Amino acid sequence: MKKEERRKDVVFILYILTVLILAVIYFSVPERTLFLENQIKWWREFREMIKTFIQT
Repeated sequence: MKKEERRKDVVFILYILTVLILAVIYFSVPERTLFLENQIKWWREFREMIKTFIQT
């Protein structure tokens, strides 16, 4: 029982640390809008590539 609780606590702490690290990375990018535009463009191209792959 205590092992399960300890494991849950460790997973929760790792989750919080991951979210904090991602938030720091996100807010430290000087050109956030450019970063977001690049991400949107990348996902759009990726989606088109997957659609093309599925159709063939």
